Amino acid sequence: MNIPFIILILGLILVIVFFRNFYSAVYFIVMVDILLRIITYLKTEIIRADAFDFLSYIPADVPSILQSLNLGGLTSVVLFIYVLVYIVFEGLLIRNFFERHF
Repeated sequence: MNIPFIILILGLILVIVFFRNFYSAVYFIVMVDILLRIITYLKTEIIRADAFDFLSYIPADVPSILQSLNLGGLTSVVLFIYVLVYIVFEGLLIRNFFERHF
């Protein structure tokens, strides 16, 4: 086990325990993924590498955390679940967009 995966699972468990809602878990996974992608962009394009060396320990995104587990064939199943989470998130965004009254 690696530390980013443990942190991701603990955060997911806390969100499920406190909110008791599947959609909150979906939002949590997507928020973490977007945050990691923003940090990755900042550390590669804007921030000098030697100024913030601790950023090199932060993974690039959620799929990189999942692929670092070396699960073999199970990795593709876990990544497919990750894609399904994004599909559910997209559905939630579309539903909320059309329910909103401008």
